[in-house]
Amino acid sequence: MDTETEFLTGMMELHFGGKVKGQLQKIAKKVAWAKGWPIRKEAFWNAEAFMWRHKIDKKVRQAIEKEFSFLRAGYNLDLGCGAYSYVPSVGFDVSEKMLLFNEQCYEKVQGDIEKKLPFRDGEFDSVTAVFILNYVQNVRELLGEIKRILKPQGVLMAVLSSCGINGWQKQKEVHEFSKREWKKVLLDAGFVVRSHEKEKLWFFRCEKEQ
Repeated sequence: MDTETEFLTGMMELHFGGKVKGQLQKIAKKVAWAKGWPIRKEAFWNAEAFMWRHKIDKKVRQAIEKEFSFLRAGYNLDLGCGAYSYVPSVGFDVSEKMLLFNEQCYEKVQGDIEKKLPFRDGEFDSVTAVFILNYVQNVRELLGEIKRILKPQGVLMAVLSSCGINGWQKQKEVHEFSKREWKKVLLDAGFVVRSHEKEKLWFFRCEKEQ
């Protein structure tokens, strides 16, 4: 068994409750894209990419796709796109492996959402942010960047789980807000916000104030 396969086999064991974290950290040093796992952000999400498709229930995916259907005609940026986007998009993610596996993105950009986004003012009709805002340290700065790159009539569609993050990925969470608190963050950022809950998900439709 080669080193990469050994690491991925160990990841599967870890996600099923195996006590293999220490062993995996040693193996990760020998895998280029996993070096620094699980501390280094890029390495952590690279490792998650291999099982990303199987982590979200089909019913949940369908609910999100239905909510996002009105975005299909426009030019969309999927922030923190992971290995799956819900509408054809420009995909932006810190993980090279997530981008590699994402078949819904017609353009892929690797980068860090904690930094200034590498896009022009008013470039996009819409931005989608699915299960990412609670991982962002500088969330208010990110929302300012999203407003900058959206067209005047642009919309941000943000989705968060109403029942929290699983134990393993929770180690990367930096914000654990209620639905009301998230709505206030979005309002304070200068968006007109409508929200609702469906399939244990919070959907926030955020339009730029004119």
